[in-house]
Amino acid sequence: MKLSAIINAIEEFAPLPLQEKWDNSGLQIGLPDGNGEVTGVLICLDATVAIVEEASRRGCNLIVSHHPLIFKGFKHLTGSTPQEETAAAAIRAGIAVYSAHTSLDSTVGGISYFMASLLGAVTGGVVEPAGVEYYTVGVTCPRAMSSDVRLVLLGNTDSCTYSDIEGESAGAGEDFDPVNGIRLIHEPLTCVKIDVDSLRLGGVLRSLSGMPGYDKMSVEVSALHRRSSDYGLGVYATLPGDGMTGAEFVEALRRVFGTPCIKASAAYHPDMKIRRIALCGGSAPDFICKAAAAGVDAYVTADVRYHDFANASCLPMAVFDIGHFESEICAKDIFYHVITKKIANFAVYKSEIETNPVKYL
Repeated sequence: MKLSAIINAIEEFAPLPLQEKWDNSGLQIGLPDGNGEVTGVLICLDATVAIVEEASRRGCNLIVSHHPLIFKGFKHLTGSTPQEETAAAAIRAGIAVYSAHTSLDSTVGGISYFMASLLGAVTGGVVEPAGVEYYTVGVTCPRAMSSDVRLVLLGNTDSCTYSDIEGESAGAGEDFDPVNGIRLIHEPLTCVKIDVDSLRLGGVLRSLSGMPGYDKMSVEVSALHRRSSDYGLGVYATLPGDGMTGAEFVEALRRVFGTPCIKASAAYHPDMKIRRIALCGGSAPDFICKAAAAGVDAYVTADVRYHDFANASCLPMAVFDIGHFESEICAKDIFYHVITKKIANFAVYKSEIETNPVKYL
């Protein structure tokens, strides 16, 4: 399996344009021969020397991690930091490293969506929208080509509309268009339209341009001036039924995310009612006020600092810090599902040696 095929599968699910400006998602270390054959994939949260050794033992020459191995960039490669040592080990072993960080955080079905699903909650909107805009793509083509055009477009979106019209297309007709320098043929045409977000727009246009008979099509793109509410950091969600008590919710967090230590804000009480919640995997205390303004009963995240808890003490919403590792370890399950769904019967493994770098005493 080519490296590009696996990267395409990941980026189709978590497009790189979704990553934050400060992030470094994408291919960190390539294979020695460029786009070479991948023998197997090892999935992890953090790429380390131990993970490189595990990949070698399993016969994998590609590591897919959530956290970028190369984040702030290297000025040298002397092994003076764990990241430099890991990069050097991967290069020596001929192992590629790909990371999907905030691109996985902000995509539909990403980290926060998965966290909500583990609690049995139904999602409804994101906390910090990514500002992904929508466009209408209209394709006018000979009616005989319309079925193929619709199949191509439906490969990039859920639905499309089409209508039959009369008109002219480029062809072997007798009428000559002096402006465009082509001969026109009068024939039945079909106009096919889809609404697609900006993340998929490029793929739609590339798919169309690769079709036989593209020169007979007329393609128009127009902005819809509306944004998606599905892409972004964090999600709002509703627990099933009447929700849970505070004590039941804490127990669910412990059971689902495997955290032995949960920090909670002053608003927490064992008998409080929790039904509408917000969740954001990783370090996201900056969204506490935004979640509270949305009227949720609880906000679940990680890396909440002392002053964040102090500032939240006046809020009716409870804030829960379940740990960074615990909130994002589900990335391995997401990667596994994405790759194996797209590429069947291929060697894909989740790391079995990875442990939380934080110990609770």
